[in-house]
Amino acid sequence: QMICMKRTLCLKYKLAKNGIAESGRAFNRLDEAASGHLKTEWLAQERIAQSSRIRDPAAMDLYDINIKKAPSKKEIELRLLEDGNACNAAPSHRSVATWISMELAIEEAQISLLIEIQQMERMPTETQRLDIAQQCDCLQGVKTVLNI
Repeated sequence: QMICMKRTLCLKYKLAKNGIAESGRAFNRLDEAASGHLKTEWLAQERIAQSSRIRDPAAMDLYDINIKKAPSKKEIELRLLEDGNACNAAPSHRSVATWISMELAIEEAQISLLIEIQQMERMPTETQRLDIAQQCDCLQGVKTVLNI
């Protein structure tokens, strides 16, 4: 066990050493991109936060990262559908977003069905076989309607 620990620690050390160099390069790129005025302002904010962190822990909120959360797949799909007014369109006039959305739903259903079949025992019960047959029939019906 101690032999494996030595090998693991050596590997982690090498990875950390490479990580430090990579982080240094990334920091230098960021540092070069920021203006001198911004750097001065950030340093002043950091000094204030560090000096008042014991009295007021909220001063450390300065370090919170404010990154906007990416929209979910459903939000994007809904926005595209609303932009294309796909809900009221005839099948031949549906937007590209609608077709992509439908195709993704079919693909997800197929993958789900495949996983369910793979997890099934060698001798599936009648209920399991019926469930699989119904799902296959449903997918086939959707494909027929969409002319895929």
